[in-house]
Amino acid sequence: MLVTLAAVTTAFLSLEVARLRIPSLKRRFSAWFACLLREEEVSKATGSSYFLVSCLITVLAFPRNIAALAILFLSLGDPAATMVGMWKGRTRLWGKSVEGNAACLGVCLFTAILVSTALQKPPLTVAVAGAVLATVIQSVPVRLNDNLTIPIGSAVAMLVTSTFT
Repeated sequence: MLVTLAAVTTAFLSLEVARLRIPSLKRRFSAWFACLLREEEVSKATGSSYFLVSCLITVLAFPRNIAALAILFLSLGDPAATMVGMWKGRTRLWGKSVEGNAACLGVCLFTAILVSTALQKPPLTVAVAGAVLATVIQSVPVRLNDNLTIPIGSAVAMLVTSTFT
C-alpha cells in the first residue's frame, strides 16, 4: 500500500508541476476541471496535492492506527466543515464558520469513537485528542493548506497523548 501511495503521489505531483509550468496544459486543465477548482488552485497547487503528500508523510511517520485515523479526520471532517459552512454557516470566526467547525468536530469525534471502540486502537482518549486537534487546526487561519496540517497535526497530538495513557 505504501508503495502505491508513494507512486500515485509522485505521479500526481509530476502532473501538477507540468500543469503549473506549461501554459497550454494549464489552460486545458482549468477548462476541464473548472467546476472543481477553487480560484487560487488555478495558479497554485490543488488541495489534492496537499492531501496526497500529507497522507504519505502521515503513513511514513506515524503508527498505522494513528495514521489511518488522522487521514480519516481529514477525509471526513474537513469536507463536513466545508459543506455545513457553505450551507448553514452564519457565524464567522477567523474567516471560517462556527457551524462548519462544529460539523468538523462532530464528524471527527464520531469517527474517533467508532474507530477506537471497534478496533481498540488507538485508545479513546488518544483518538478524541486527535479529533479535537484536527478541528482546531481546521478552524484557525494559517498559511499552510489544512489538507497538509490536519492529518499531521492530529497524528502528532495522538502520538503525544498516547505517551501519557
